[in-house]
Amino acid sequence: MYTGELLPANLSDVWFYHKSNYFKELYLETIRELEQEYLKERNYKNRLLLYSRAAAIYPFENWQTSLIRCNLEMYRYKEALDIYNDTMELYAREMGSPPMEEMQKCFEELQLTDENHQIDAVDPGSWRKMDRVFMVRKKEIQRAIFQEEKKEGAYYCTYPSFVDYCRLVARAKDRNAFPAMLMFLTLSQRGKKEHMKPLDLQEQMKILKTAIGDSLRTGDAYTRYGNRHFILMLVKTEKEYCSSIFQRIEEDYARKSGRGELWYYADMTQELSESVF
Repeated sequence: MYTGELLPANLSDVWFYHKSNYFKELYLETIRELEQEYLKERNYKNRLLLYSRAAAIYPFENWQTSLIRCNLEMYRYKEALDIYNDTMELYAREMGSPPMEEMQKCFEELQLTDENHQIDAVDPGSWRKMDRVFMVRKKEIQRAIFQEEKKEGAYYCTYPSFVDYCRLVARAKDRNAFPAMLMFLTLSQRGKKEHMKPLDLQEQMKILKTAIGDSLRTGDAYTRYGNRHFILMLVKTEKEYCSSIFQRIEEDYARKSGRGELWYYADMTQELSESVF
């Protein structure tokens, strides 16, 4: 029956806020009790439904972490990764920052304690059993990583993946010197006339995202950061070429019905390594 905050327009009234908060706490308590029952019964299906609904109602309260963990326990790595990427996109779009560190670690620190997953640390046979499960899934993993896709334009990724990519580029630069640029791109309202129609930021950011992807090379990468910003990693690109790259993006953005004004800042990754990475 619970669908979220009770009449949010009335929350300015103190008594109404307390009443709405009471129902929220009751809902969260119910989720925790159901979760414990489902854990005892090893009921993965209902756990997925429980976490999915909670994440839909409260998308910024980290229910996605529980949802990811449940998928991982079921060996549904693709589904878990999709949820992770969608959540990163949501936080980058609405909050301008990645979600809780706990979510970013769940792929690394997952402990499979269910009887179908648990191994006996002193029994080599149980280790071999788990290894066989892993090897069976090897081809599935390879397909997920190297699946065929159209390699046209730059590679778009979530902000945490972009940071990892930039760190890898910075390490590669230490061994083989090559130029690499970070370009910070911002979308703003064109002009300051009061009669101008306000920008639909969501729509304009989608257009700009496509324009960036179509204007860069396949070896370049970019990510969204907040409501109006993109960050681009331009590999083997000198600083003097950034203005022409920006002009190419700007022209393609305009051709795709972009109505905003763009501006950029670019600098060498080496100079930014300490502050950004």
